[in-house]
Amino acid sequence: MAFESNLSTKIRLRNLQLPEDYQHIATLFNSIEPGSATVEALEDEDRHIPQTSTLTLNDNGLLTGFGRLRVLAENTEGQVIGYGTSWRAPWSDPGELASTFCVHPSYQRQGVGELILSYLENWAASQNASVIFSEVKDWVPGSLPFAEKHGFVLEAHIFELRLNLKQLDLTKLADPIHRLKDTGYYFVTLADIAGEVSEKKLYDLYVETSKDNPGQSGNLPAFPQWRKEALPEDCSQEKWVFIALDEDDFVGVSTLFRTEETGVMHTDYTGVKQGYRGQGVAKALKLLSIHAAINEGAHTMMTETEAGNEAMQKLNRGLGYLPGKGHYRICKPIL
Repeated sequence: MAFESNLSTKIRLRNLQLPEDYQHIATLFNSIEPGSATVEALEDEDRHIPQTSTLTLNDNGLLTGFGRLRVLAENTEGQVIGYGTSWRAPWSDPGELASTFCVHPSYQRQGVGELILSYLENWAASQNASVIFSEVKDWVPGSLPFAEKHGFVLEAHIFELRLNLKQLDLTKLADPIHRLKDTGYYFVTLADIAGEVSEKKLYDLYVETSKDNPGQSGNLPAFPQWRKEALPEDCSQEKWVFIALDEDDFVGVSTLFRTEETGVMHTDYTGVKQGYRGQGVAKALKLLSIHAAINEGAHTMMTETEAGNEAMQKLNRGLGYLPGKGHYRICKPIL
């Protein structure tokens, strides 16, 4: 596939040629966010993605299955200046597609983004998709206005927060752990109760609590895929999964991940069942994870939160987290 635009600077869209294009994509991503991509990471991601499309329409005429499209934009000198991909994961809600599109900073505001986006949307329409989701960085000037100009609607603003553990005085924080224990709660790690039964109960807790998370997009994948994502062997450990119990009922969880930054650990997920909120369960779980991170030699904790999640915003601010970069989740109906 090759398609030339009518831009003053001729731009050609083409399909990927792998493995050589992994380097081009990594270079492009790193021109926007230094250190965000490597050839090895891109190759590894592809190894975990099916190569055969299974896209089909269900009985209601909504798109299901798996499939994806990837395209590169080149200038007349053959330099890769843009990238776009649209895909559907099997666990996405029927009708949904996800997308990523980006343009090298030196070629932005020249129509390259419009060209890529138009191609992705035409493919989405040809697959009878109902809606396409994407993300744009909140720190890239003009990213959200560009998306809104082209029909996308803002769904959520999700941003990173960091906590300096060296400046944290835990003695000044109200410790709800003992108080909750006195009222009948138990706190354990997944290592304490390891096994498939516990993992499936944990999965059920994720499913229930994620429904109320403003930053959550779509449904969770089935248990096997969820386990790979929620308990990845390369950056998590069972002793870093903190669970609040009411008798045998899993009522809250907070998980801790190791990051590629030395001394930095990441709270991947925190959730509490609806009937147990407002009692300090989430704070207790976060404090347990903070203690664990300090014991691991970490100097910084990081997490992500959605701007509209007022309860979690208040909790994080109370612990001393400071906001940083983030992204906007956007969506556009396919007519």
